[in-house]
Amino acid sequence: MLVLCGANMALMVAVAGSVTTLSDVLAPLTGHFMGIGLAASLAVLTRRLSLMIAGTLITFLVHAGLGLASCCQPPQAPLVRTSALGSAASPRLGPDLSLLALNTWHNHGEPARLVSYLAGVDIDLVVLSEFGPNKRALLGQLRDSHPYQVGCAEEWTCSLVLLSRLPLESSGVGRLGGGNLAFVWARLGGVTVVGTQLYRPSRDPWLHEGQMADLIEFIAQIPGPVILAGDLNTTPWSKTYRTLRRLAGLVPASRLRPTWPAWPVAFPQVALDHIFVSSDLSVTAAGTGPAVGSDHLPIWAVVARRPSFDRGRALLRGFALHSAPPQLHFGTQLLADFSGEHAGARYLRR
Repeated sequence: MLVLCGANMALMVAVAGSVTTLSDVLAPLTGHFMGIGLAASLAVLTRRLSLMIAGTLITFLVHAGLGLASCCQPPQAPLVRTSALGSAASPRLGPDLSLLALNTWHNHGEPARLVSYLAGVDIDLVVLSEFGPNKRALLGQLRDSHPYQVGCAEEWTCSLVLLSRLPLESSGVGRLGGGNLAFVWARLGGVTVVGTQLYRPSRDPWLHEGQMADLIEFIAQIPGPVILAGDLNTTPWSKTYRTLRRLAGLVPASRLRPTWPAWPVAFPQVALDHIFVSSDLSVTAAGTGPAVGSDHLPIWAVVARRPSFDRGRALLRGFALHSAPPQLHFGTQLLADFSGEHAGARYLRR
C-alpha cells in the first residue's frame, strides 16, 4: 500500500506539467511509476508481495530493452551520395545524412575506447557534449575520420564539439539566455545542425525550463531545415519536451529510447539524449550505439530531405551564415545573421 500510494503521488506530480515546473524533476520516471504502481496494485489485490517485486523488475527490464533493442547496429549508408542533403539528392537514393549525439561524460576514464569508437563509426556528423579540456587532446586523433571540427572544448562551461567528415558551409559556437546555454552549430547542404546540452532539471528545474525557452526561441529564428541534437535532459514525459515539439515544430527521431545510465553496465532507463528534425526533413532510421565508457549511450539517426516541403523560404532574404571560430564571444555572427543585420552581442541576451 505504501508503494502504491507513493507511486500514485509521484505520478500525479510528474503529469502536472501545466501546474508546476517541479513536475519535470519526476517526469523522466513516469514509466517507472506506472509500472511499479500497477505491480503494487496487483500485489494488494492478491496479497502476494512477489507480484510487486516481479512487476518492478519487469518495469526496469522493459525500459532497458527499449534502449538496447536497436543498439549497436550502424546506420545504413546511402546507395549514392552526391552531396549531403543536397538538392540533387533523390528520395529513391536512400538516406542523405547520418548524425550521432553522445554525452561523453566528464568523468570518462577510457579515452582510448571513446576515440576508437568515434574514429570507426560510419557517421557523417557527430555532436559531443561534456567534451571539455580533459578531452581536448583527443580531437587530433579524430581528424583522420572527421577532419572538419568546431567546438569549445577549451571551456568547461561549454564543453561541446561538432565533428564532420563532410565539408561545412559555415560553423561556430554560441550562447543563449545571457550565456546560460552554450551551443555548437554547423550548416551544410542548406541544413542547420545545432548541438547543445541543457541543465539537469533534478538540480534546477527553473534553469532547465528557461534554457529550453531560449532554445525554442532561437530555433524558431532559423530558416530552412534544422536538426537539433544532444543531451537535452528532457524525456517524452516532460513538459519541456512537449513544449519543444509544439512551439519549435520539431519531430523526434525516436519516441522512447532510453540512453542513461550506461555505466558501469549498459542498463538504460531514461531517454535524455535526442535528435530532433524540422518537418521538412524525415528520419529514415534511428537507434542507439554501444556503451563506450560514458554514462550515456550514443544515439544516432539517418536524415533525408523532403523535396516538396518549403519551410521559411520567405525568411531566406539576406540570410547568409559566416564561419565563426570557437571564441569566447560565442558566435554573435550567427544570431545577427538570423535577425538580418550585424548588430553585435545584444542578440545573445534573447
